[in-house]
Amino acid sequence: MKLGRRQFLSASAALAAVSTSPQLFAMQASQGPVPDRYPIEAWKVEDQRFSDYMIFNSPLERHWSGGLWTEGPAWNAVGRYVVFSDIPRAKQMRWDEPTGRVSVLRDNVGYSNGNTFDHQGRLIACEHFPSRVLRYEWDGSTTVLAERYQGKPLNAPNDVVALPSGGIIFTDPGYGAHFDYEGKKRELELETAIYYVDDSLDEPIMLTNEIHKPNGIVLTPDGEGFYASDSAPTHFDEPARIIRWSLGEDGRSASDRQVIVTSEDTIFDGMACDVDGNIWSSANGGEGIDGVVVFSPEGTLLGRVLLPEVCSNVCFAGKNRNRLFMTASQSVYTIYTATRGA
Repeated sequence: MKLGRRQFLSASAALAAVSTSPQLFAMQASQGPVPDRYPIEAWKVEDQRFSDYMIFNSPLERHWSGGLWTEGPAWNAVGRYVVFSDIPRAKQMRWDEPTGRVSVLRDNVGYSNGNTFDHQGRLIACEHFPSRVLRYEWDGSTTVLAERYQGKPLNAPNDVVALPSGGIIFTDPGYGAHFDYEGKKRELELETAIYYVDDSLDEPIMLTNEIHKPNGIVLTPDGEGFYASDSAPTHFDEPARIIRWSLGEDGRSASDRQVIVTSEDTIFDGMACDVDGNIWSSANGGEGIDGVVVFSPEGTLLGRVLLPEVCSNVCFAGKNRNRLFMTASQSVYTIYTATRGA
């Protein structure tokens, strides 16, 4: 093909325009959108101490989208993956850290919500229907750890932590019983509560019912207590709270209830603690709030990781436990932090 002088000059001008525009060149080179400028706007410092926990050149990465309501992330250090739930689809999902891929781990589970790994590496899952706490054994079988209290079915176990002793503590607010979506709609037969259970018990021990809607739960870094989020505003004329209890030596009792955080504009759900005892909690409150909110052990607001979706739960993942994994509505995200999970 032979170009005339006019066509040649026009083509040369167009090429020069592209080559002198950094933005257009970057888009052409990567075949994708221009990256966010560092530091990304997802980081929001509320207290100067939070600057010690954020990394200047850490991007917010969305690894997958397509869930209906993602929840319950739990890090497996041996396999280098995170298990999380897509509750309405009754699926357990798996995010593989080395490849970044998300796949279905199990299908047709009982509307699993919260997950954790016990100190033997076995997966523990809270199921909404049938309402129970389930353990996946090494041989592929399952063990029901809890499904009834005082002869009545549990509401819909929500979130869970494992103790070194072999016992577990779980919350039972009943969200999976309110609609035919994350479980099966039915009347709650028990008051909302937090329970302890281990293999020696025929039914769980109630640790406390001094909470309206016990939701997310996390152990303190020293293992001597736990935090639970109270998402009361979903069903009560009460503010949202994060509450701390001390644990008895055997984990079968809770005392010294202390309200650490109270909020009128944010609902808290799943949480994780870092090695300094700070609380990294999911946050639901609209634009400028949705994402993760970080509090000191005393309840001082330190900072935020803002997301374009409501966040439901978090865990620290990765080889160094410094990568915050976030389940957020229909998607899952990660961001590297300057701290490590406890």
